Amino acid sequence: MSDKIKIQLGSIAALVIVALSLLLSQNSTPDAPPLFGLKRVQENVFLKLKSNPDQKFEYMQTLLNRRLEELGSQVRRESYGYILPSASRYSTLAGQLTEMALVLKDKNKASSLKEQFANHQKALQQIYIVYPKNTENVEYKYIEDDINYLKIYSDKLTQIK
Repeated sequence: MSDKIKIQLGSIAALVIVALSLLLSQNSTPDAPPLFGLKRVQENVFLKLKSNPDQKFEYMQTLLNRRLEELGSQVRRESYGYILPSASRYSTLAGQLTEMALVLKDKNKASSLKEQFANHQKALQQIYIVYPKNTENVEYKYIEDDINYLKIYSDKLTQIK
C-alpha cells in the first residue's frame, strides 16, 4: 500500500472518529466529561456563528432548556457531584438571556423568556422535591438558588415596556 493511500485512509478514519464523537456528544451529560466538553465546544461554535441577535437569543433559549434537562438528569442518576457546575451553568445562561433581552428592549423576547422561566421554575421545583435532603450532600441548595435566580431575572424583565 502506498503512502498516499495510507494517508487517505488515516484521514478518513480520523474524520469518522470526529463525526461519531460529535454525534455521541449531542446527548452527553456532565458526568461524561470528554463528550460533554465536546458538546459544549460545539454549542459555543454554533452560538458564535449566529450573527443575528434574534437567532442568538433563540439558540440560547434552546441551550437553557438543555441545561435544565442536564440538571434534572444529574439528580435522577444521583450524580450529585455534578449538581453545582450544572446549576451554575444554568443560572449563568439564564442571566445572560435576561441581560440580552434588556439590551434588545424587546417585549416579545421578555415575555417569551418570562414564560420559559415560569415553566423552568416548576420543573426546578420538581427536581428540588426529588433531591434527597437527609444526606451529607447539600447540593440541593444550588437548585434552590436557580429557582430564586429565575424569580430575580423575571422581575428584571418587567423593566422592559
